[in-house]
Amino acid sequence: MGPSGVTAITDFMLACEVFFLAGLTAGRVKARFSAAWFWAAALVFLGLGALIGGIDHGFFEPAKLPRYFIERANWIVLGAMTFCLLRATAKQFFSPPVQRVGWIVGIVQFAADTVAVLLVDSFLDVILNYAPVIVLLLAMSIRGLKNGSGSWPMIVGILIQFLASAIQAMGVDALSPLDHNGLYHVVSMVGVAYLYLGGKRLKDG
Repeated sequence: MGPSGVTAITDFMLACEVFFLAGLTAGRVKARFSAAWFWAAALVFLGLGALIGGIDHGFFEPAKLPRYFIERANWIVLGAMTFCLLRATAKQFFSPPVQRVGWIVGIVQFAADTVAVLLVDSFLDVILNYAPVIVLLLAMSIRGLKNGSGSWPMIVGILIQFLASAIQAMGVDALSPLDHNGLYHVVSMVGVAYLYLGGKRLKDG
């Protein structure tokens, strides 16, 4: 089995884990549109992105089929995940007036990102859209340690995701046939587990 096949398997494994954790998160949500509600939605979109990625790497890429539509579908799903992350962050850490501003910012950001990924053939669009939101969540989680709104599992999970992204960006292919994409997924599995634990501390009512 080549690297693309292994990458597909790790994508599917990540998707299974995230969908399971999303279900656990959704099961404890008491109110719609709470921080925990948006967090569960973000996990669903993350799992869907991993599932689409597995289909892409496992079937489209080996068969040399056109990948435009499946790649764009994946990138738009990741944009929706980013929107939900922003909403969860706003609901957890900011006052209602700021949350309303964040709602508008999130919609505009998602719309702009969708247009960008349709026009530009680069995963960099997804990274530039996602990075400011996850950095904001990290900063607010660290700040929130003092009053209990932040948590160490969330911080650790985000830092592990940064490590996974760095592995992918640097093209670490030392564990063949597990290439940098497959290794990114494996490390992300650990990071997602911590993110789930951090998500248990989010407001759910």
